[in-house]
Amino acid sequence: MELEQKILQNLEAKIKSNRLVLPSMPDVFLQIKKIVDDPSSNMVNIAKVINRDPSLTARILKVANNALYRGNHEITNVQLAVSRMGLQLIKTLVTSHAITQMFNQPKGVLKPFFDALHKHSTEVSANAYAIATHYSKLDPDDALLAGLVHNIGYLPMARCIESFPEVESEPGLLVEVMGNVHTQVGEMILKSWAFPKNIIDASIYYVEQFRKGSENVDLTDIVIIASLNTYRGTDHPCTLPDWSQYPAFKKIGINTREELNKLDEIKPDIENARTMLGITSGVE
Repeated sequence: MELEQKILQNLEAKIKSNRLVLPSMPDVFLQIKKIVDDPSSNMVNIAKVINRDPSLTARILKVANNALYRGNHEITNVQLAVSRMGLQLIKTLVTSHAITQMFNQPKGVLKPFFDALHKHSTEVSANAYAIATHYSKLDPDDALLAGLVHNIGYLPMARCIESFPEVESEPGLLVEVMGNVHTQVGEMILKSWAFPKNIIDASIYYVEQFRKGSENVDLTDIVIIASLNTYRGTDHPCTLPDWSQYPAFKKIGINTREELNKLDEIKPDIENARTMLGITSGVE
């Protein structure tokens, strides 16, 4: 308990004094974001930037050649892939690729945790896309991105081992401590990346299942529902409460535990979103 308190105090002190080292997005993400946000940009400029990164190029071509996009002929160049998939989806794929690289960086005792965390974030992303499509007027691409980064605040925890090497033998303790502050850290990271306020808010408040928020369903509601829905049908502790009593579920018309089965209707769209992200089905 003493070690837990020391780690928590250390993290909180760094957060308050802005001394916590935050992860930086790769240059390719920043370049793509700038081009996509520029109304005068074109496919050629985006393709040039993507082609500088072989692993990103391979991922985009893999997604582009899925049945959703490829049509009758194989897509063999990035410019055609961008044309088929559209700028916003390309931006999301670039973000997904960058975040995957970040989650893959931690090694040693923390690697299994970060692997599971990344898998969960992509599943939440796919669920958020489908829920936004079926149950809201929100942009599904925003929901996809919000799900992808909702737990980004855990990323800096790998550096804690440098300050507290004794955690090496108790990684679960570090995970528990970071759970107490990851939403604050996530807010700092997403602000430093200049993400929109609604996506930042979703990363802060997704843990507050009884949050009422606005009268109509908002992005935070979508991420709350998506995060919980990834556990449906498992024995995870999150499945024990009656989710239908949470305001987010009531906003989409689910008022009883039995009505949660309505979410089975969105499975095809979850699969489509997984395809967009280039991921396989299921969460461990």
